[in-house]
Amino acid sequence: MHTSALNHLSEIILTLKESGVDFIVCGGVALVVQGVERLTMDIDLSVDLSRVNLKKFLGAMHKLHLKPRAPVPAESLLDPATRKMFVEEKHALVFTFVDPDNPFRQVDLFIADSLSYNELKDDSELIDIANQPIRVLSRQKLLALKQAIDPPREKDLFDIRMLKKLLSSQEEEA
Repeated sequence: MHTSALNHLSEIILTLKESGVDFIVCGGVALVVQGVERLTMDIDLSVDLSRVNLKKFLGAMHKLHLKPRAPVPAESLLDPATRKMFVEEKHALVFTFVDPDNPFRQVDLFIADSLSYNELKDDSELIDIANQPIRVLSRQKLLALKQAIDPPREKDLFDIRMLKKLLSSQEEEA
């Protein structure tokens, strides 16, 4: 990753950790942490959507000066019915927070049930990031999620090839 990307991504991860948020790093950052060499600027997160944890998450977003991309108050995420409406009516999988002064500082929060913290926790592992144990989605689950994308983009096909290669070499070592 580019140094500035690494810095703002580490800042986001460490702020969430310091705020006591239960979260799983997913998407491109998880791919990089799991050994796929690729560029990523934003961070995809699965966060425990309990009210207490979401309040901690929203506090971390405020501390990071990240604001909802959509013209919707961040606190609307606290209401399960509103989140359900975002998914069902707006076809949203994520709720995006962005830095108005630096659009590369972006957090995509998974709001779809299939990508919830409780759904993904068993498919995650603790990995050291910036000297902190951080929950990251496993290579196997990343591969399954990438293979489920229809139609896949070119970067998804690349990620699938790289994950299969990493998993194959992991099996050979075992």
